[in-house]
Amino acid sequence: MTTKKSKEDYIWNKYDNMPTAYKDYQQKLKTGTIKINAEVKRRLSRFPYRYRLAKSFIGIDAKEVGRTLIGYEAGMKVFLAYTAYEDLIYAARKLEIENVKDKNENTILNKELAEQLLKNKSLIDFVRNNLRDEDAKLKMRIEEFIRGETYDVLFLAFAIRNFYAHGIFTATKGGVTKKADKALYYKLADVVLKYCDKRFTNCIKKIWG
Repeated sequence: MTTKKSKEDYIWNKYDNMPTAYKDYQQKLKTGTIKINAEVKRRLSRFPYRYRLAKSFIGIDAKEVGRTLIGYEAGMKVFLAYTAYEDLIYAARKLEIENVKDKNENTILNKELAEQLLKNKSLIDFVRNNLRDEDAKLKMRIEEFIRGETYDVLFLAFAIRNFYAHGIFTATKGGVTKKADKALYYKLADVVLKYCDKRFTNCIKKIWG
């Protein structure tokens, strides 16, 4: 008879929640002879830790905050995922990875998630109403998104990241009033991380073949 392991029984491994190709990357850095641009190497070495933090993030231990805590957790999950994306895209662009554009030009098309996000009217209105005049491209994308002309969800992660970082984001305005809303944000973060994981692998292949 087997018993379910408790959290205390869990033995941490340094590769837990790291990108798929991270172990290979570490080994190639130690044994490979190919020189990498210093800034690219710095970004590729930093990205996995930002990725792991975002992927491992479950929530915030601040019970005194009350119901609004789930909103801050939702915003932070997306914020962490997008900051990992930013580091990776710099390196991927320098390495000329196929189909990777500048940070604000990439798209992640996901029809199912896009349709779910559209149903959260509070979130969509919040994004639409809080974009600055200089965010012309984001304004165009949110209107295309609302009209169903695109299923790109990456621009929403970008907008949430900005709102969260600048202190504009709140649980109510962000449309996070129940656990299902929070789960949708987490799903958005996971989609961004999945995109990053694949491109990180492509970077390693591009350098070492």
